[in-house]
Amino acid sequence: MSKGTIVFLAANASYSHTNLAGWYLRSYAERAGWTWHEVEALRNDSLISVLQRVAGLKPDILAASFYLFNADFLSAFISRFKALMPSCLVIGGGPQFLGDNFRFLERHPEIDLVIRGEGEQAFGEWLTVWRTPGKWKEIRGLCALIEGHYVDNGKAGLIANLDGIPTPFKINLNAFKKPFLLMETSRGCSGKCAFCTSAGSRVRFFSEQRFRGDLALISAAGIRDVHLADRTFNENGPRSAAFIRIMREEFKHMKFHLEIDPGRLSSAAVRELAQAGAGRFHLEVGVQTTRPEALRALGRTVSGENAFSGVKQLCSLKNLSVHIDLIAGLPETNLADLFADLQKTAMMKPDEIQLELLKVLPGTRLGREVKKFGIIAATEPPYEVLQTESMSHDDLVAADRLSKLVDWLYNPPELHQFFIAALETVPGFIHTLADFAGGITGGVQAPSLENRFRLLEEYCRRHAPGLISRLGYEWLKMGFSPQHGICRATPWKKPLPSGAVLVEGDGAAVPQRVYLAELERPYLFVYSRPIRRRASAIYAV
Repeated sequence: MSKGTIVFLAANASYSHTNLAGWYLRSYAERAGWTWHEVEALRNDSLISVLQRVAGLKPDILAASFYLFNADFLSAFISRFKALMPSCLVIGGGPQFLGDNFRFLERHPEIDLVIRGEGEQAFGEWLTVWRTPGKWKEIRGLCALIEGHYVDNGKAGLIANLDGIPTPFKINLNAFKKPFLLMETSRGCSGKCAFCTSAGSRVRFFSEQRFRGDLALISAAGIRDVHLADRTFNENGPRSAAFIRIMREEFKHMKFHLEIDPGRLSSAAVRELAQAGAGRFHLEVGVQTTRPEALRALGRTVSGENAFSGVKQLCSLKNLSVHIDLIAGLPETNLADLFADLQKTAMMKPDEIQLELLKVLPGTRLGREVKKFGIIAATEPPYEVLQTESMSHDDLVAADRLSKLVDWLYNPPELHQFFIAALETVPGFIHTLADFAGGITGGVQAPSLENRFRLLEEYCRRHAPGLISRLGYEWLKMGFSPQHGICRATPWKKPLPSGAVLVEGDGAAVPQRVYLAELERPYLFVYSRPIRRRASAIYAV
């Protein structure tokens, strides 16, 4: 007989995401005799619609994991839910509760308790005494206001044997249709980065047997894209190389996303990655900054030069997709440092660059030492930095606009090659582009791809006329208007010349429309069918 009903509200950033925390907790709840339901919602969903779905299940307990992206949604939802169902106990967990939780619980009396740290064991223990608040004081990691008194039991104990956590992939993959799936192979991080919630936590690993078994379950469910949530996949060099080999050789039909510390990249791991099929691995590489003073202040032990050495190795492997992370607003850095890091990173030609403002997260050393570093940051999610000793608020506004510029004009594959060409040929390209586009990047919405081309066209006509032809090439390649485009093209009614040289695309494509463009040299752009906008083949003539 069921002890009661638990609803886990998985408030995700997008449809593509899953909430792995809820999947883990389900095993602990069902093992203890509870009926478990998971309700998925997106942070922009209608509160009243989600409320109907959750309340209709008549839960005795509502559980949710709080993150930067969903904290506001969950707070708004739970206040309404508790008004309807005051007898239901609400428990929260997740990284939002790694700091001091007194003020949060005081402001949100509708949330009965939260767990600080790894929640599986603490959650299971709490389910045995959930109706007896007097016994909650015995559970490590639990924070609550009980009869007006704040109880703070520190941080939940770390789970030493990760294989002891029941696999979530036996019972949660029925009818799974999302584009990718999250899984872990380790927890913790030996790094001591002051801005990170995992800094200095003891590293523990799932076994190779568990790793293989979980991937076999995922593969059997037809899932082909797996994102590993490890803080640092290459924490242990030999192990990371061995696991890459397993993914590469035993699960050849699957793709994997890994988070890599470039300063700890082993030659064995690089060799394994180099042998992978094209598109099999997407690497997220944390550089953050190269300024030595900042690295020392943050407790990052790897030098910026070592990090870039690792980045260079990865970017040289053309079978990989490489995504580089940079952070603006770190202690001991200024706006000039940020431009220098971005310039150096872009010159290595990674597939993507993510430049974000520093977040001063609860429970981090940086959060405890904001006064020491002269940091002013928002006290509510997403806790973004507002000012530092070396960066004014105006500097950080400029950094935020630079972030959008990178996302709009460097990261799209359609513009990537042009951006690199401009970087290599136009002195001070990033600075002049940022000055030129500053007003536009102050907006919230990204312009359409066509309008981004137009923006770059205007920039080139003012600052780099020699690049107009290169931009026109990319414009026609995308299939935008040949008559009203960046460079005019004329219809080509003859057969392809015998001496035409295929530059890119499919030489077997049957021409339906062909245009001649006089760029730095003549090119023929072949479009095979009207329903396909992009050029099927491009020839130099």
